[in-house]
Amino acid sequence: MTTAVIRKKLHGFIDTANDKKVKEIYYTMIEDEIIEKSKSDTVLSKAKKIELMKQASNDPLFLADIKEISEDFSAVDFENI
Repeated sequence: MTTAVIRKKLHGFIDTANDKKVKEIYYTMIEDEIIEKSKSDTVLSKAKKIELMKQASNDPLFLADIKEISEDFSAVDFENI
């Protein structure tokens, strides 16, 4: 059976499954993968994120982007809703 056929069958099953079954499928198949990905090295620690933000604060291209965005929104900064 091809991947396309399997996807189509799974899609059809999920479309007709009740809430309990959909949650069961999610927690059985998906949650484990999400947990594994969150443990991997691709997830940045809080310290690493702070370090990257410190580096960005000295990056001329980043600062230019921030300035441009700020200028774009300066006209609406003092609007009253």
